[in-house]
Amino acid sequence: MTTHPFIKFPPDLGEFPARVWLLLGEIQARIDHIKRLPIPRDESSLLRRMYLTKGVHSTTAIEGNSFSEEEVERIIEGKMQAPPSREYQQQQIDNMVEAFNIVGKTQLGGSSTPFTLELLNSYHAIILSNLDDSLADNVIIGELRTHRVMVGRYLAAPPGDCPQLVGKYCDWLNQEMPAPDGYVIASQIIKAMVAHVYFAWIHPYGDGNGRMTRLIEFVILLRAGVPDAAAHLLSNFYNKTRDQYYSRLQASHGEYQDGSYPETSNILGFIGYALQGFKDELDEQFEIVHGMQLRIIWHDVIHAEFRKRFSENLSAARQRQKRLVLDLTIHRFDEAVNKNQIRDVSPALYHAYAERNKRMIQRDLNALVDMELLIHDGTGYKPNTDILMGFFANVRAE
Repeated sequence: MTTHPFIKFPPDLGEFPARVWLLLGEIQARIDHIKRLPIPRDESSLLRRMYLTKGVHSTTAIEGNSFSEEEVERIIEGKMQAPPSREYQQQQIDNMVEAFNIVGKTQLGGSSTPFTLELLNSYHAIILSNLDDSLADNVIIGELRTHRVMVGRYLAAPPGDCPQLVGKYCDWLNQEMPAPDGYVIASQIIKAMVAHVYFAWIHPYGDGNGRMTRLIEFVILLRAGVPDAAAHLLSNFYNKTRDQYYSRLQASHGEYQDGSYPETSNILGFIGYALQGFKDELDEQFEIVHGMQLRIIWHDVIHAEFRKRFSENLSAARQRQKRLVLDLTIHRFDEAVNKNQIRDVSPALYHAYAERNKRMIQRDLNALVDMELLIHDGTGYKPNTDILMGFFANVRAE
């Protein structure tokens, strides 16, 4: 290409600096850890819904959708209907939910469907479904563009080159990417990021290209074996750092001068930025999953402690105390609660203590402290999960 010579197949990535390999190693290790953490079905479903919400919110917010993450969650759950003036924004969200769900079902089901123009057109048709009235007249849903487009300061590839470029792009996506021993997932993560940038460079559609880049990235990550909840993290990171996201994309191709762009790209700058963000997001997700596991284990400790001390026949007072420590675990796991807030923790505790005075609440709290299931830190009461930490520390010490 005379105007965009940096769009080359296969991509010329050059030599990765040591920092890239270190990040890839950390990322692959963290993904392996997350994949091996056993999570019960209910918690697993909660985690998937949480990150589907984040993924949908992030990839639409980057493109200007103004619904908050909480509103997106309510839309996904069918608990919110946008007013007429914002129906198109809700349609954008509904479309991305459908796209992510379709991709998730096919990829997690073991699909190896090759990338083709027809497949990409089908994704595009889902993303822009029922949005005709909000699109420019020259945008044709499910078809490549036939006009020039500017994205910020970037002049996208000429429309006449798009069919050939998309064909080469799909051929490259369908090829196996070489991977050093033990770095299979890592190599596919690089491929997903490069595919993201290349699609943004080609910009083959009249609208919806940004959402397409992140959907394709999601597909590649799923095919690599990245859990679906983790595969949404890059979109979440791009949205959190939107200014850097646009800046890195702009820097990846350089500036247009004398009728063309530079011969070489700076794609490694984008890769380094995305890898650091992915690693940070995975660390945060790991802590959330680990916290879910701690809650589950802590519930088992509570049940075992009451069985050991009081057998199966609990008095009304012991049942109330057990409910108290369980609900503090569910609703306020990492937060100290003073006795005046106990009734507000859950509906069950409100009913349990509605007709009782504060001295009964204090007696129950004192009983749970004596059992070492709660601790008082000066500001309030919270589950004594130090018991679990002590166990893990002993295991590591051995």
